Amino acid sequence: MSADSCEKGQQRKREILSAALSCFAEEGYHATTNRKIACRAGITEGLIYHYFPNKKALLSEIIASNFQKNCSPLYRFLSGWEADRSKRKTPLDPETFPDFLHDLGRTLLDSMDQNKDFHRIIVSEFRLLEEEGEPLYPKLLMELSIQRIVSLFEWWNGSLLLETFSPTRDVWFFTGPIFAFFHFQEILSGKKVFPIDRTDFLEGLITHFLKGIGYQKTTSRTSVSQKRTNS
Repeated sequence: MSADSCEKGQQRKREILSAALSCFAEEGYHATTNRKIACRAGITEGLIYHYFPNKKALLSEIIASNFQKNCSPLYRFLSGWEADRSKRKTPLDPETFPDFLHDLGRTLLDSMDQNKDFHRIIVSEFRLLEEEGEPLYPKLLMELSIQRIVSLFEWWNGSLLLETFSPTRDVWFFTGPIFAFFHFQEILSGKKVFPIDRTDFLEGLITHFLKGIGYQKTTSRTSVSQKRTNS
């Protein structure tokens, strides 16, 4: 197969996935037929089976591809920090940790904003996303997003030296409310009855999170120095 043919095949596959994503989000998984997907993609129904054996495979591919988009704000954010970690020769400045949390929080919301159709499917069809008894979405969320954030939290704690900060536990106290906030406000239309300003929400969340892990911006460097001296 030539390079051009391969690229055309990949492009056709992306068009089918895009059409399926729109149909699933608008009409639901069960109400969507392959004929509707083919009509939306401008192809014959039979061509879908050339790339995907069934509708469930289409849904699974949509979930998996969402985590592999290098255009995702979260993907770029995590990749940028990971690149910085690999090159950095000096410790992180503990006083900039709140800024990191602000950027991470805004990036998570921006990423979900960019993929509302995807999150509508997650909310409405989560029972379909189990693969041999193992939920597909939580599995990919852990492997491709949460574990990367945990790794960055652990790197930060190398400078913070907070004994009460447990990255593997506390990542959920930070990301969990953000997921819940977005799904209630945007996907379930909660903002129509109880609108909450995003900036206020993030400010409040970060303030409580920092208190919870024992972070004090003005004394963090002093605490680190004292610990090193005592040791």
